[in-house]
Amino acid sequence: MSVALSPRTIERTGTGAGQGPKQPDARPAPEPPAIGETAVAPVWAMTADRVGDARQVLALAGELGVAFRTVRLRFNALARVPPAHWLPSRMSWRSDVPLEAPWPKLVIVAGRKSAAAALWVKRRSGGRTRIVSVHRPWTPLAWWDLVVTTPQYALPARDNVLECLLPLLASGPTEAALGARWAADAAALPRPWTVVLVGGDSRPHVLTQRAARRVADAVNARLQSRGGSAWVLTSPRTPPSALACLRGAMEGPHRIVPWGEPDNPYPALRGAADEFVVTADSAAMLAEALVSGKPVTPVLTDFVPDWRWRVASACKRAAERAPGSIVARGFESAVATGLVTSVRDMSRMLEAHQRAGLYDDPAQAARVQAHERGRVVARLRALLGN
Repeated sequence: MSVALSPRTIERTGTGAGQGPKQPDARPAPEPPAIGETAVAPVWAMTADRVGDARQVLALAGELGVAFRTVRLRFNALARVPPAHWLPSRMSWRSDVPLEAPWPKLVIVAGRKSAAAALWVKRRSGGRTRIVSVHRPWTPLAWWDLVVTTPQYALPARDNVLECLLPLLASGPTEAALGARWAADAAALPRPWTVVLVGGDSRPHVLTQRAARRVADAVNARLQSRGGSAWVLTSPRTPPSALACLRGAMEGPHRIVPWGEPDNPYPALRGAADEFVVTADSAAMLAEALVSGKPVTPVLTDFVPDWRWRVASACKRAAERAPGSIVARGFESAVATGLVTSVRDMSRMLEAHQRAGLYDDPAQAARVQAHERGRVVARLRALLGN
C-alpha cells in the first residue's frame, strides 16, 4: 500500500483485522524552566522516566508563573502491579529528594506509575493539595481535581476533565542553530528538507518492519517527485529492527540520526525543516511538528491490539450504538472508575485534527495551541486559588 505524502492526508499503514496501527521522543527532555525552582514551592512537578510525559508536566508547571519544584520519581517492580497505582502509598516509588511539609497547593503528574505519588501527597496534606493528571489517570476520574487529556484516550465528559486537541508544549523559543557536528551534512543535503520523526511501539500501535518500510517508501517517493533531502530522526522507542529497515530502504539524499547521537540536531531542525513526516504514535511528537507552522504528514503505524484493547473497544462500540442505554452507562462508569484504560487509539486524535483543519493550514495548530494554553492555565490557576 502506498503512502501519499500530502499535508492533507492521513495514512494508516496497517491493513486487515488486528493490524494497522507516546511526547516527541526525538530530543532530550529540557531542563525545568528557570522561574522560581525551589524546594519550598506551591507547585510540585513530579516527573518519571518517559521523556514526553516529563516535558508536558514541566510545561504545565512552567506556565503558571509561580515557583515550582521538580520531583523526579523512580519505581520498583511493584509499580508494574496494577493495584499499586491505586494506593496512596510509597510502596512502588521513591523520589530523588525528601518529600515533607510544607505540602504544595498543586501536584502535576503524568502516567500510570506516577498516580500513586500524587495520591500519597494529597493524603499527607490532609486532602488540601490539588492533584492534576496529564493524559489519563489510570484510576477513578473522581480522585483527581483535573485531568488534562487528548482525544485518543476517549475519556468521558466530566467537570474535572479538560480535553485538548494538542498536548500543551512549553512556550517560548525552541529553535536553535545546527551544531558544528552537522555542518557537513547540512551542506551536502539539498533543500527542501523533509524532517522525518520516527517514534516506536506504544500499545496498541507498533512500528513493525513493514510500517518502517512504508514510511521509507513514502519519503523516497516525495524526494523523487519534489527533490530535496531528508533528515530521519529516531526516538528511544524505535525498535532496532525498524531502524535497520529504514537504513536499508531509504533512497536519495538523506541523513539518519539514531537516538543517542551527541549534539542532537532536532531543536535546530524543528525550525529549519521545510516539512515534517511524523509517525503518529506520540501525541507530543505530532504536536511539536504541528506548532512549528510547517506542513505535517502523519503516518499511523501498525495496529496490533491485545485482548484488553479488543474487549474494551467492543464495549465502547456497543455503548456508542445505544447512547443512554445500560450498556453505555456501564461502559462510561467503567472508564470513569479506571477499570477500563485500554481504548487508546491515535486514529481518533488524527480525525479530531482533521476536523479542526490542522493538516490543511500550517498556522492553525499554533492558534489552537494558544487558545488551549489559555484554557488549561486558567483551570490550573483556579486550583491554586490565584
